[in-house]
Amino acid sequence: MKCVRMYNFEKTHGYNKLFFLSLLTSMLVFLLAFSFMQSYYSKPLHAHGFSWFASGILIIYPLHKLLHLFPVLGYRPKVNWERKYSFLPVISVVIRSPMPKKRFLVCLSLPFFVINPIMAAGAMLWPAYLHYFTIAAAFHTGICLFDFLYIKALLSCPKNAVIEKDLDGFEVLVPE
Repeated sequence: MKCVRMYNFEKTHGYNKLFFLSLLTSMLVFLLAFSFMQSYYSKPLHAHGFSWFASGILIIYPLHKLLHLFPVLGYRPKVNWERKYSFLPVISVVIRSPMPKKRFLVCLSLPFFVINPIMAAGAMLWPAYLHYFTIAAAFHTGICLFDFLYIKALLSCPKNAVIEKDLDGFEVLVPE
């Protein structure tokens, strides 16, 4: 195998810049989704149930990482976690053997296509709590920004490429 490219957006762009971009993405998604949903569902909003909302927000990130693991269970993933800025937990998944590009794309996109439709359905089923569901969906979309950056980079790679992921990002390998 020959390494074609190595991607580590945290190293090239910096964690602070990516975190800020993720925050901006979350705010933009919330503004657009909330204004669209509020114009469609004009019921009054309820503020009770905040404890459920807060626990849901805390569960989104671990659930996101868990959904990343399902497509790669056969590749012996290893989960590491560390703290950024002494309070922000970051979970990293290391894949011990190379996997095909298509499977890695599924691995990256699965959390977005599972969690966000659930949030949209919740907002439609319970329009009185649509502000909670849109905040949670926007928060999750901000988390998914990192995945979208990697997906965009992978789409330009060769079809027969395999991906090897470690703590330093991922490498795109092609057979010689």
